[in-house]
Amino acid sequence: MRIHFIGNRGVSMRALSEFVAARGHTVTGSDRDDGGHAPENVDGCDLVVYTNAVPDDNCELARAHELGIPTVERAEYLGELSRAYKRVIAVAGCHGKSTATAMLGAIFGDRATLHVGVAGGSRLGADDFFITEACEYRESFLHLTPDIGVVLNVQFDHPDYYRDEAALVRAYKAFCARCKTVIVNGDDPVCKTLCAEPITFGLGKDNDYRAENVRVDGGARTFELASRDRRARITMPVVGEHNVYNALAALAVADACGLNPSAAASGLNKFGGIARRFERKGVAFGKTVIVDYAHHPTEIAATLACARELFPSVAVVFQPHTYSRTQSLMDGFVSALAAADTVVLAPVFSARERAGEVSSHTLCRKIVELNARAYCFDTFAEIVDYCKSLKEKAVVFMGAGDIDKAAERFLRASKNGRGRPSVD
Repeated sequence: MRIHFIGNRGVSMRALSEFVAARGHTVTGSDRDDGGHAPENVDGCDLVVYTNAVPDDNCELARAHELGIPTVERAEYLGELSRAYKRVIAVAGCHGKSTATAMLGAIFGDRATLHVGVAGGSRLGADDFFITEACEYRESFLHLTPDIGVVLNVQFDHPDYYRDEAALVRAYKAFCARCKTVIVNGDDPVCKTLCAEPITFGLGKDNDYRAENVRVDGGARTFELASRDRRARITMPVVGEHNVYNALAALAVADACGLNPSAAASGLNKFGGIARRFERKGVAFGKTVIVDYAHHPTEIAATLACARELFPSVAVVFQPHTYSRTQSLMDGFVSALAAADTVVLAPVFSARERAGEVSSHTLCRKIVELNARAYCFDTFAEIVDYCKSLKEKAVVFMGAGDIDKAAERFLRASKNGRGRPSVD
């Protein structure tokens, strides 16, 4: 078949296109940020795959409808593709999906094909296992029929789609109903209500898979896996208590698939993290530069807690992601960000939305009302110039948009010796 991908620069779309190309299909693609779209791009295609970010009036999508070419949205196509594999493992949760999925990739190695929502994280492997993130946005994960489904946590998010937390929980329950085996965070009160008899993981003694004797060394965690008569020692070079939960979920999946716990632990011990998850990028103007994808208050709090374990003082450069999330979770953002010594705010990354009533200036004022240090700028150039004068030992560039570009610009400015404010 000849398959055309609209929006093929997206991380998931690129991985899917590579998977089907490896199966012998002819693949083409287009993206608004890479040459743009043109109706003739779909001429002669047998199938068109598009992301939910593509508007209905997209010229390529309209051309496909005009020619009678079948079209399918990315999440639905992911579900169809996954069914070509012997066993499907799907990792869901409002936080930690990418990391836990990548941990499974480290454990299973070439035995599995891996679909992770970070640049360079996916890879083609054997047909024995298909391991994928299961995204809750717009109920995308309901296109999957997993042999094993994992739920790491459930917290209200995506207010542009879900009316309230109850609607989100209903979606997760529907996801669990589609899984043959369900593994959930037993320390999360919502997770335990998602199905009748889940396998559980966590720090609590009642969980089927537990972390015992947890120790912290330089931010990294060492612990013992305890489950029935199975024991294994885990030493992870990644920071944060949340990664203990991610590791436990991965180990529970490995055990359910019949992998030896010691072998699973060996794979996990080599896991070095993924892009934009507390990723140290270098040093600029005497400050350690870290990039992180956190864009929900819970994630922000976890990331700043990690930074506090390693550095005596921490500044955060935060780019809010979508106006609806910023407005709905405003109080949570204020509380989480105020934990930093200095907060620097970039404009809201609108993503799929039009400008809303709130802005980063709104968020900044509320943080200042807590007597915290907060500043708001309208451009990355202004942010970089201000960050040069920060006294903190670490600067975390945080958000799910393109804030990583500001971090790169900050590093370049330091490398080029531009200690004075720039004019570009």
